[in-house]
Amino acid sequence: MQILTKFVVITGATSGVGELTSLRFSSSGWTVIGIARNGEKLKQLSNRIGSNFIPMQADIKLSNTVEAVFKKIKKYTKKIDLLINNAAVFKNAAFNSCSIDDIDEMINTNLKGAMYVTLSAIKLMKSSNNGARIINISSVAGTHGIENQAIYCASKFGLNGFSEALNQELIGHNISITTLFPGGINTPLWNENNPYPGTNKAEILESKDIVDLIEYVSKLEPRIILKNLTVFPMNEWH
Repeated sequence: MQILTKFVVITGATSGVGELTSLRFSSSGWTVIGIARNGEKLKQLSNRIGSNFIPMQADIKLSNTVEAVFKKIKKYTKKIDLLINNAAVFKNAAFNSCSIDDIDEMINTNLKGAMYVTLSAIKLMKSSNNGARIINISSVAGTHGIENQAIYCASKFGLNGFSEALNQELIGHNISITTLFPGGINTPLWNENNPYPGTNKAEILESKDIVDLIEYVSKLEPRIILKNLTVFPMNEWH
């Protein structure tokens, strides 16, 4: 009996949660289509993974670039089994110290970018016979307001509303959406420009914790919908 590979599209595939997810799924026999802005990092990750990885360089906040990428994807597969909207940008700063560019960058990447990718992906996901899933990586900043994260919160609240509505539209096509709401994760998102605002960065979530959840959701039977899942470290409360 021939076993056909499953295809997963991952945005923000070259760092943090996206990188580890790419490694995890490719090692499990999936074909990973990794989308990221940095071509050199994509090349390095492709060299690490090998033939199970298809690199696609794109800035998802540019709609024409996303459309061009999916035209390329169609040359590799006619169906997508799993979409992971992971790419995001972040700035931890008081709103009145932010710029118009900060607003555009976060809203266009975190919200509109995810919408652009999803719009193209679902056209191929409807070809998956055994059900397909979308996993949107939101944030606890999408469940309640957090000081100095007003723009980021707006982008993630918007992603939640998009997921809630679209989930209902896609159920009839055997596609479901799970939105993850993680607290602080030990990724390059926290740096000298965006210091972790909590008490102890050593105690926050690791990328592996989120990838474990992503993998769990991916293995659920198609009849099961896990709509929302909030996870955070014990040194936070949300």
